[in-house]
Amino acid sequence: MAKLLLSCEIFRPELELLAREGVELPKTVFLEAQLHNIPDKLRSSVQGVIDEFEAEHPEPCTILLSYGLCGRGMCGVHARQATLVVPRIHDCISMLLGQEHNRENALTREGAIYWSSPGYLESFQINLHLHYDQRLAMFEAKFGKAKALRMMKAEQAIYRNYHCLGYIAWPEWKGRYEDTAREVASTVGIPFTEYRGNSSFLRELVAGGHDGRRFLHIQPGYTMDMDMDGSIIAVPLANKDN
Repeated sequence: MAKLLLSCEIFRPELELLAREGVELPKTVFLEAQLHNIPDKLRSSVQGVIDEFEAEHPEPCTILLSYGLCGRGMCGVHARQATLVVPRIHDCISMLLGQEHNRENALTREGAIYWSSPGYLESFQINLHLHYDQRLAMFEAKFGKAKALRMMKAEQAIYRNYHCLGYIAWPEWKGRYEDTAREVASTVGIPFTEYRGNSSFLRELVAGGHDGRRFLHIQPGYTMDMDMDGSIIAVPLANKDN
């Protein structure tokens, strides 16, 4: 049976790490992390990859989605003949921490932690925070020096709303990214805090996501959403012809 892993770029370092450790990955497609900033674009991009894969594989197949609900950006994503396997989580932080996203796990919903991980660092945090001079020069070329300085100052002010940079450390990394994460924390002017994560969620997803407490298998004609308690559930599409 054909199988595809469709993943946010945030998980590329972790998935490549697992592959080096001998975990067999199916065919994998990565989409850029910045899509989360525009939920409609995230939804359409993910749907486009699903549609293309199904066109190539008209027989029953499986698509593993390395995404949470992502601010409801994944609501409406569906398959026509494939089974979608999705983590029962709201965002990638839970997956990196290896924790279910439930009422007892309030950590990921605090909103006052500026999260970091190898994928966050490589996808945008290094360029955003550690290449200040390059970004300032780019803004100066577009907007002039005075406006560029105001823009950079306003950008930095955003991080005062966070009480720490929370770096998610997997034991497998053996401290490889920790110094870079500390440098980012220092640059944005907030304390560094390390949170112990683990690879269990990603390992289980790649293996097929068979634990019903952690994963949801969505049949054709259904999509993902959340119930009144915030649990991730499968619901019928409003229009199954979409």
